[in-house]
Amino acid sequence: MSATRPERPRQLERLWAVPVVLGAAAAVVTSWGSPLAVALIVVALLPWAAEQVRRPLPEWLFAVLAIAPVVAATVVVDLNASMFLVTSALSQLVGRRSSRRRIATTAVVGVVAPFVPVLVGWSFNVGAVYFAIGNLLAIVVGVLLAHTRSLAAELRAADARLAVARAQEERTRLARDVHDLVAHSLTVVVLQIGGARRILRTDGDAAEAALSKAELVCRESLDGVREVVGLLRTEGDDPLRSRSLDDLVATYRVAGVPVDLDVRADLDALPIIARSTLSRVVQEALANAARYRSPGSTIDVVIRHDLGVLIGRVTNDRPSTPQAPSTGGYGLPGLREQVERAGGGIESGPEGDRWVVECRLPTDAPRPVAVAR
Repeated sequence: MSATRPERPRQLERLWAVPVVLGAAAAVVTSWGSPLAVALIVVALLPWAAEQVRRPLPEWLFAVLAIAPVVAATVVVDLNASMFLVTSALSQLVGRRSSRRRIATTAVVGVVAPFVPVLVGWSFNVGAVYFAIGNLLAIVVGVLLAHTRSLAAELRAADARLAVARAQEERTRLARDVHDLVAHSLTVVVLQIGGARRILRTDGDAAEAALSKAELVCRESLDGVREVVGLLRTEGDDPLRSRSLDDLVATYRVAGVPVDLDVRADLDALPIIARSTLSRVVQEALANAARYRSPGSTIDVVIRHDLGVLIGRVTNDRPSTPQAPSTGGYGLPGLREQVERAGGGIESGPEGDRWVVECRLPTDAPRPVAVAR
């Protein structure tokens, strides 16, 4: 096989092996009285064996070894089932590349090969006619297979081009959305800040209201940009995807800390702001739970989504020594502002013999709408 020949499916190679093996077996049985004929048939099987072990021969060598020994065997013992090997070889060769020259050459070989025994002195066998017709039909099958491969390759190429076009269209759409979002938001912010600056000394309440509206617009714009950026991520580069919780828990388990994770929500379907905030809270809660838990106890992490609220709850056994309160040791106060910016709340403290950290984040609450001046 040449270096430029495309790799064929493994299943197709196995399919070719079926008539080859059956034909070779029948040929050996009918040629058993001639060791030379049997040896020639074995030689004809070598290129097929090379195909099966994925060490294909160059096409010209495959053709010589798959056809010439079979024709020689029919010269020794007359026409027999070994001709099926020629039939399979012709179909295989045309199936690899169906050029007009190759089709014509294989057609000539397919018609002449069954009559070679007659040409060297054996009596006429009507089976030669049937084998010649079968060889021509096998060539037709090879042509169809070659066309099928060509169409499949074209379809794959077309699908790749469509994927590139869809990706480009999506990038263009996202770029337009980001431009429209940022341009509109900045225009509103500039107007609100400009108005506040002009009335700051004369009407403080109105100036504060204008600045509040500008802040709302900025937050809305930031959330929108984050969501769009989330759509632009590729597989494997988003540390905020839901699978990151599994990775986080796996890290603690490898370190010898037993953690039970129970996720009862489709996190990938939720807003990226809620998911990212939840991920930060769980990360901090796990770090402190691992530090303060009782030896050998399990940390429980439960994530659920109820009535438009994403709830993350991390609990661990309270140690014999007092655990640091939420205002100190947990590290969660640093996240409280972030949680509140997302419209949620976070609580931590003792609950019976357990220490509980619970975060609640809205997932479908309407965003505040700023009114332009």
